[in-house]
Amino acid sequence: MISADERSSWFKNWPSAPIPIPRHIKKYPGVLDLIEYDDMKVFAGRAYGGGSIVNGAIAIEPRRSHFEQTFPWINSEEMYSTFFPKALKQLKVSQIPEDFFKTSEHYEYTRAAESQAIKAGLTTQFFGNSYDFDYMQKEAKGEVYPSALGGEVIYGNNAGKFSLDLTYLKDAESTGNVSVKTLRKVCNIEQLQDADKLNKLKLEVQVLNKQGGVDAIEYYTCDKLFLNAGSTGTSELLLKSQASGTLNNLNEHIGQHWGPNGNIMTGRNFVHAAGEAQSTIPVKGINMWDGDRDGSKYKIFAEIAPLPLGLETWTTLYLAITDNPERGSYYYDKASQTVKLNWKRSQNEYSINAAKELIQKLAKANGGRTSSLLFSKGFGDNFCYHPLGGCVLGKATDDFGRVKGHENIYVQDSALIPGSAGVNPYVFITGLAERNMSYIMQQDFV
Repeated sequence: MISADERSSWFKNWPSAPIPIPRHIKKYPGVLDLIEYDDMKVFAGRAYGGGSIVNGAIAIEPRRSHFEQTFPWINSEEMYSTFFPKALKQLKVSQIPEDFFKTSEHYEYTRAAESQAIKAGLTTQFFGNSYDFDYMQKEAKGEVYPSALGGEVIYGNNAGKFSLDLTYLKDAESTGNVSVKTLRKVCNIEQLQDADKLNKLKLEVQVLNKQGGVDAIEYYTCDKLFLNAGSTGTSELLLKSQASGTLNNLNEHIGQHWGPNGNIMTGRNFVHAAGEAQSTIPVKGINMWDGDRDGSKYKIFAEIAPLPLGLETWTTLYLAITDNPERGSYYYDKASQTVKLNWKRSQNEYSINAAKELIQKLAKANGGRTSSLLFSKGFGDNFCYHPLGGCVLGKATDDFGRVKGHENIYVQDSALIPGSAGVNPYVFITGLAERNMSYIMQQDFV
């Protein structure tokens, strides 16, 4: 992270990061993008494998109560007995061996945060991850290339992490039925109206060069189109195509029900050493969602996050997920001819208050200070890693992701989830796609 070069960021002159890295780089198609709206910045993966390339590989089943509240009409028994377990298996999810966790210098930061939480009467819990912990233990012994233990995370892990290019996408390529084309940007989707092209779709695609310019325009025609461009990308494509008059049957829910998954970052200083050598793979969190909340009205799950700067910071860092009920929306702005996000920073009040409650409980029991230098007034509330919504299942689509009004367009990504997953959404998104595709394969590909 601290020596990021041009491979880190998608056509930026500075590395995209939640904490600014003052290092000038040349513009290049790097793996992490930072999409800047008026009051919210959204991190997005741009490599083959999308967000799985740049995430921390945290893989947690959504709470059943939260899932049932979000999609009450879906058979939750089927999800938790079949589709979520299948997602966990395909993503190669495991938990860190407890003896390694307890003794490794690379998790001193997690143990420091955990001891503070226990002293404050809060519950901590392990969670799953798509990282190869056998490989990590070899990293610790100096036997293999250090990836998680070498400071690699938000710009990809060069070894150890089972990102989608090593799981689902690798399996797809092995069929021989997949052709992959990178450095392509889809600009428009058109529903063709000709009688001999009934239900056909036409894509306009820019071919990008490594300086960000457009070398050519390509056109593709298809019978069925699957959009998996994430909440931001999928919503933008549909709204732009609607504005251009090439997708005229989209309903009023396109772009709606957006949320940042209650994301907020915060940290604490000067309580306990956090360790100079930190693993970039989080394995534990503080759970103030399911109890231990002393009657609080706020729900928060705080992932204990690394700060891999290679020096002792005396800082514990948290990426918190809150049950923020506020929602925003994407919309097409005719003046600028771009898609914008209708979201005000004030809508993060719930998340800030929830994070403050966590910090206050920890401070009361342990002392220390809020990390005011890391973020504005100690709380990073103007960016998110987990954008959700924009083409919500059962509203903008049917019950399985077919876009209403254009049933040969399918959405199977984070745009389906209305604003909050309650946890890191990796398994939620994957399990939902497994469920939807099982029915689509039966019904549409006989």
